[in-house]
Amino acid sequence: MRFLIAVTLCLSPAAFAGRPFTPEELLATRRLDDPQISPDGKLVAFTVRQKSLEANRDLKDVWIVPFQGGSARQFTRDGRSEHPRWSPDGKKILVVGQRAGQDQAQLWLYDLEAGGDARQVTSLTFGADLGTFSPDGKWIAYTSEVHPGCSGTTAEVDSCIKKRLEEQQASKVSARIIDHVFARHWTEWKDGKRTHVFVQPAAGGPARDLTPGDSDWPTWRLGGGDDLAFTADGNEIIVSAKPAQREAWSTNGDLWAIPVGGGAPKNLTADNHGDDARPRPSPDGRYLAWLSQARDGYESDQWKLKLRDLRTGRVSVIGDFDDDASAFVWRRDSKGIVASVLKRGRFYLNTVSLDGKVARFSESATGDDFDVAPDGSVAVVVSGMARPPELARQAAGVAPQPVTRFNAEQYAGIDMPGAPTDLWIDGKDGSKVHSFVLQPANLSGRAPLLVLIHGGPQGAWEDQWGMRWNEAAFAAQGYVVLAVNPHGSTGYGHKYEEEISRDWGGLAYDDILRSVDAAEKLPFVEPGRTCAAGASYGGYMVDWIAGHTDRFRCLVSHDGVYDIAAMYGSTEELWFPEFEMGGPPWEVPETYRKWSPSTYAKNFRTPTLVVQGELDFRVPVEQGLGMFTALQRQGVESRLLYFPDEGHWVLKPRNSQLWYHTVFDWIRSHSAPRKQANR
Repeated sequence: MRFLIAVTLCLSPAAFAGRPFTPEELLATRRLDDPQISPDGKLVAFTVRQKSLEANRDLKDVWIVPFQGGSARQFTRDGRSEHPRWSPDGKKILVVGQRAGQDQAQLWLYDLEAGGDARQVTSLTFGADLGTFSPDGKWIAYTSEVHPGCSGTTAEVDSCIKKRLEEQQASKVSARIIDHVFARHWTEWKDGKRTHVFVQPAAGGPARDLTPGDSDWPTWRLGGGDDLAFTADGNEIIVSAKPAQREAWSTNGDLWAIPVGGGAPKNLTADNHGDDARPRPSPDGRYLAWLSQARDGYESDQWKLKLRDLRTGRVSVIGDFDDDASAFVWRRDSKGIVASVLKRGRFYLNTVSLDGKVARFSESATGDDFDVAPDGSVAVVVSGMARPPELARQAAGVAPQPVTRFNAEQYAGIDMPGAPTDLWIDGKDGSKVHSFVLQPANLSGRAPLLVLIHGGPQGAWEDQWGMRWNEAAFAAQGYVVLAVNPHGSTGYGHKYEEEISRDWGGLAYDDILRSVDAAEKLPFVEPGRTCAAGASYGGYMVDWIAGHTDRFRCLVSHDGVYDIAAMYGSTEELWFPEFEMGGPPWEVPETYRKWSPSTYAKNFRTPTLVVQGELDFRVPVEQGLGMFTALQRQGVESRLLYFPDEGHWVLKPRNSQLWYHTVFDWIRSHSAPRKQANR
């Protein structure tokens, strides 16, 4: 459904500091994202997030820092602001923020020349998001949820929405009548709501819904970027969307050009049967670049960078990296693009010319969250498995240089693990299989092994900071962490990635066992005390392991797929099981049976912690309950950690704290040395 950074960027806590890296320290970490360089290249606006146990939510504010270095300045102070966007003249900043007393986030416009005072741009029942300026600064576009049938100006749309909500509340009926499969998505019931694109004058005035009707504009994508953009002349907005009638089983999204003054959308990519996303017109208006997949129904098809010459209409692929092109940004002179690509667990920036010549921007690994300055350098968020994120400046051909040190003081007193090392083994089919190995800080002697299995299955462990499955947090508990990237992982060539489909428990399972064999032979690993944990597809693999081997001391299955046919009947994105299994279950029932862990439940013997969120509509709740029931019914030691208010990911700080401590306790109690019986 994912290393070397300059020494100057590494936070180097004093050796043997003695203060452990705990879940509470992890939650207190400040995370930086979404850097936006000002038009003159002098400043960078970005978002800083921090989990608050007291408020039980993420605190987020916009900050500004001089790009060449200097003190960062907190720009907003409400703890609910993000997504800063500069006006073309650099005199204003548009922010998505939720003030005290507001139920939803709205758009706020800050005038820097007037002292930074904010003017509320929107006041919508369902809020506003993804605010952006037109290149001439005359228009602001954004998205908001609406009820289809409510059209007109924002005032008319909002009045219609409020009337419907009042009628629903007055009815005292909470039942839902559903006429199509895609009635709920990710963590929420849609309840008839759709995301639409609005545009309004930047100076103030009524807004228009440019996308009326029963469809989402843009289509929601997991981990997707801003899927709407103004053309260079400001006359049109390009949006990525797909028709509602096939949204549950098709991935064929298209790019649509919509006149700012209103009118029918024009399909720009009708000849491509796969997904088209992240439209980015060149600053000079000559070209349109975007990410494109070739095959319908395959959400993990390779993302290639495409270019359309808007004068000639010619379309070409200018970025085929044999791996997914990720984020990309135009150079300010429109002569090329900078794109990030994941290679062997690390992100590298690449320069892409208009005729398709690709070169490394730098041999130093960085990140995929960046912006390009007028001089061609980039502002990029850099981090590592054991290094919290900071903002850096990087010029072509050199290592990134630090711009911020938000986490330096906190981490100076923490005994952190060192950078991960690489472990390569030969797979059953001759492929090279890569894992990251992360040791506990100041390890002397041997430590038990903890195997982490990522989700996807088309995903990867990356040498990047994470909050949900933080490798350093596990290592800090005294384990050698083995983060395996088996067949199906991204960043090792698309052939390697595709070999997971219709083989979920095959080569990938073998890769993991072979990697464990190699890791248990390392001089700092104590064999025989190994546990394994994973989420999503990683949870599936844990369930699969439970039915196929007894070699692990314990297992942790988080939102794992237990019965694939049952999941097909309750998940929201049908294209996923249909492609991965080769069709719906009534067409290929044996494939679903063969690769379902439930088929092998009679072999379960290993103590297993099952974690499940009630609001997980991707891998619905019956999957975790089914796994737990099978374990309990057979008398296998097991425990269920159930979150009624979480989805596929555990995001609320208090829940995250409980998750880490519960998982740590389970692994600790089962990986401890076994007591010798008295003789």
